[in-house]
Amino acid sequence: MRVFVTGATGFVGSHVAQALVDRGDEVVALVRARESWLEEIPGVKKARGDVLDAYSLAEAFSSPFDLVIHCAGLTSAPRNMDYYRVNALGTYNLVRALKNAPWRPGLVVYISSLAAAGPGEVNEECEERPLTPYGESKLYGEYFVVDSGLPCLVLRPPVIFGPRDTDVLQFFKLVKRGWAPAFFRKKRLSLVYVRTLVEALLFLLERGAQGTYFVADGTFSWWEVAERVSRIVGKKLRPFPLPQGFLVSVAGVSQFYRCLTGRPVLLSKEKVQEMRQDAWVCETSRLSSMGFVPSLSLDEALRETLEWYEEKGYL
Repeated sequence: MRVFVTGATGFVGSHVAQALVDRGDEVVALVRARESWLEEIPGVKKARGDVLDAYSLAEAFSSPFDLVIHCAGLTSAPRNMDYYRVNALGTYNLVRALKNAPWRPGLVVYISSLAAAGPGEVNEECEERPLTPYGESKLYGEYFVVDSGLPCLVLRPPVIFGPRDTDVLQFFKLVKRGWAPAFFRKKRLSLVYVRTLVEALLFLLERGAQGTYFVADGTFSWWEVAERVSRIVGKKLRPFPLPQGFLVSVAGVSQFYRCLTGRPVLLSKEKVQEMRQDAWVCETSRLSSMGFVPSLSLDEALRETLEWYEEKGYL
C-alpha cells in the first residue's frame, strides 16, 4: 500500500510512519525542513512541503496514494490563532488538495484529539463542546475531513505519552523527584500510550473501519498514574499543595511572556483551564467491542517510556 503521512517528523506521526514501514507499506512523508525523528526511520520517502502551502500539497499529490494519514498539528503555540491556522486551515488545505487531485484515496485518516469533544465523560455520540482554542481547532479539522465526502476515519486520543514525547515529560520529571500536586488526587483522565494509538489505527485499517473512534488505555486519576511511575523509579511520592488560584496567576504571567516573545509556554491560560476540569475521560467501548486489546498494560507502557527518557538523557 502507498501511504502519505503528514506530521511524520513529530511525536505521533513518526510512530505511525515506523509502523507502516514495518508492515511493508511504501511511506511518503510531508517534510518542511528538519527531518527530526524521521532520521531514525529508514525507508521513508520525503516530499518537501507544508500543509499551509497549497502548491506543495498539489505537487505531493501529483501521483496517487491508497491512504492518507494526517498527523500534522500544533499542541502548543505562541498565539491562539496559530492553532486555527495549522490545525484547521492546514487540514482544509490538505482536503482541498485531495479533492483537486486527479485520483481519490481509499481512506483519509485524521488524528484528532479528545480536546475536540471537550471535558467530562464523553463517547462518540456526545455533542462536542471544546474548551480551548486547541480543541476548537481540532474540531474544525474534523469538520473539514468529514464534510469532504472522502472516505474517512477520525481518531480522538486523550493525553498521549511515550518515547519521543516532550509534553508529558515534565510530569515524569516531577514524579521522578518524588513530588506531585495534591490536587492530582481529584482529577480523572484517560491516557493512551503512543503504541496503543498506532495499534488501534492499524487494527481499524485492517477492518476497513470509517467514522470516529476514541482510543485510550483506561481512565485514572493523575495521582494514580504518578504512584505507578514512582513505584517504577523507586521513589516515595509526596503531595505538595498547589492552589489552583496560584496556577491562574502563573498562567497570567506566562501569557504576558508569550505575547512579548511569541514563544509557546509550558503553563498557558488554556492549559490551566484544562487542569481545572474534574475529568477528561473518553469511553472506548466502540473500539473494544470490535475486539481491540492493547498489547501492553499501563505499567509496561510507563516503564518503556521511562527507559527511553533515561536512555536519551531526558531524565
